[in-house]
Amino acid sequence: MITLADVRAVATAYPDVVEKAHFRLPGFRVADRLFVHLEKGDAHAIVCVGPEEAAQAAADQPDVYEVVTREHGRIFVGLRVDLAQVTEARMAELIGHAWRHRAPKRLVASYDKR
Repeated sequence: MITLADVRAVATAYPDVVEKAHFRLPGFRVADRLFVHLEKGDAHAIVCVGPEEAAQAAADQPDVYEVVTREHGRIFVGLRVDLAQVTEARMAELIGHAWRHRAPKRLVASYDKR
């Protein structure tokens, strides 16, 4: 099972990431924009990937992923990931996609040039 320590190690490897609580739960931000956080009980994480990627993941593996919305589906939040069922490699990939989705474009471009 993926742990908070695993999520922290991957998330903080990206530039300008700060760990900051989100509703008193562990969360990670870039440019003060939340891109991944754990839910109560640490069994699930929400990654802020794009809506198309989230929909595809949930359609492909509904036992592992779930699209999260609020306001009765009007506002897309992200992708809920079952940390007991996702592989470390896939979780790292999702965290990377979420960071890219939420980071400023100049920061992503600078990161890609290194």
